[in-house]
Amino acid sequence: MLQFKTLGVVSDSKMNLIGTLRSAGKNQKKIKEKRKFLRKTSFRPNRFFYMVVIQKLITCRLKNFG
Repeated sequence: MLQFKTLGVVSDSKMNLIGTLRSAGKNQKKIKEKRKFLRKTSFRPNRFFYMVVIQKLITCRLKNFG
């Protein structure tokens, strides 16, 4: 009669490998969601520049008007 003691160890490692791959996939999904959110709400220097220019024009006009 042959007994394979390593069979249980092999199946346990396969289960751990599958669990690891699943958790890695979930982490990738979270990273992609965060990246998508940051891309939408990112700070854009052009918008900041235009905002500063517009504010400067408004303050200059108010000084000249008053």
